[in-house]
Amino acid sequence: MRVGVPCFGGDAGRSGIGRYIIQLLGEFADADQEWQFDVPVHISEQDAYLPDHGPLKALPVGEGVRNPLLNVAWHQIVLPRMAHQLGWDVLLLPAGNRRLPVAAPCPMVGVVHDMSSIHVAAKYDPARMFYIKRVLPFLFRRLTMVISPSKSTRKDLIEYAALPPERIRVIPLGVDHERFRPRNPETARKRMAKRYGLKHPFILYVSRIEHPGKNHAGLIRAFRRMKKEYNGPLQLVLAGSDWSRAREVHRMAEASGCAHDIVFTGFVDSVDLPDLYSASRAVVFPSLYEGFGLPVLEAMASGAPVACSDRSSLPEVAGDAALLFDPEDDSAMADAMTRLVDDETLVARLHDAGIARSREYSWERTARETLDCIREAASSS
Repeated sequence: MRVGVPCFGGDAGRSGIGRYIIQLLGEFADADQEWQFDVPVHISEQDAYLPDHGPLKALPVGEGVRNPLLNVAWHQIVLPRMAHQLGWDVLLLPAGNRRLPVAAPCPMVGVVHDMSSIHVAAKYDPARMFYIKRVLPFLFRRLTMVISPSKSTRKDLIEYAALPPERIRVIPLGVDHERFRPRNPETARKRMAKRYGLKHPFILYVSRIEHPGKNHAGLIRAFRRMKKEYNGPLQLVLAGSDWSRAREVHRMAEASGCAHDIVFTGFVDSVDLPDLYSASRAVVFPSLYEGFGLPVLEAMASGAPVACSDRSSLPEVAGDAALLFDPEDDSAMADAMTRLVDDETLVARLHDAGIARSREYSWERTARETLDCIREAASSS
């Protein structure tokens, strides 16, 4: 079976969607001879996305297609023509909540990671919000099958995009257990201290710096509240690239009264992430909405105690292996972080529960169930 898998909308692996694409293609590389994957990809991103073995063929696309309008046009005109010329049996769109064609000459399977803009007011500029709220739901309905990473996103697709439930498959994301595993905390701390200048115990939030959806504002307020009561050195580490309205987050940190204890690392390479989780005193994830919440799963696999928002998919992913809090209640968030720092019995329980919970997820399962969905879509044509 020949499948087209365009790699656009993943930010060259610097976002959750990008990491999803990398992991999925890595698993596809081990697929049997039944499969052939053609991968349209920006020339500069081939090395980031494609493994060096397996039934995957890069189809280089010029850098000019990065322009948003040209990228939309490429998906509507060039991609369907490519599908016809190469005889694809199915078109898999792994960033389906960002770019989709209106039609293709073969069945289409789109991965819709979230519908966060429905839940977070003013998440993006008006033009992008119009595209997300008005155009994308129409495009979702043009898909043969839709993959959702969580029951929460599935519910949104049914309620807000009017998708028939029978066309949606819930396929959770996975975790690389060889990379994300408990490590020696002291060794990890020394390496992270040298790499990022982290001198004190720290609470970690891994997310791109985006306001308001990722709720850095609430976290900074909660950290300030916590610091007033907590005795001892403690840092808040915000690990991620600057994104939409990031300057506002930086200004909030500067005006918080504890700016000297708030560290912005910038983008953290995947090589450093396992040590960063292991070096942390605790991991917090206060997002207002997530389609899945991959850092929660990776933190648990690494043995870090986790506190996260009780919204959207996060309770679904965390189960009983994390503390849950209302992300709009600064006091509740501060209390959860304090408990993770002070309560050693709780930390030990979450350490064991998180590792056990993470073992329920794997990228091998994600890829296998995705291939099953592709087969199902192909048989419907």
